[in-house]
Amino acid sequence: MANDGFTVFAVPEPLCTALATARRDQLRATAAAWTEIASEPDDEISLDDAMDLLERLSALAGSRTEKGLSLYCWYFAP
Repeated sequence: MANDGFTVFAVPEPLCTALATARRDQLRATAAAWTEIASEPDDEISLDDAMDLLERLSALAGSRTEKGLSLYCWYFAP
């Protein structure tokens, strides 16, 4: 089977719960750590962008919990 570059990750229940219940200050601390650890020269993520993404992910995890659905992450690497 050929690698077409697509990957799907199931987000574990404990992580979904943590995201759904995280306070804004917890998300900001996570975003700050993420930008410090994951950023590389010429491939940086700003604190504002990381915070925006985590807030959206938190809201998505919360709505998933309310509906009893699973959460997945699709990734494409050409």
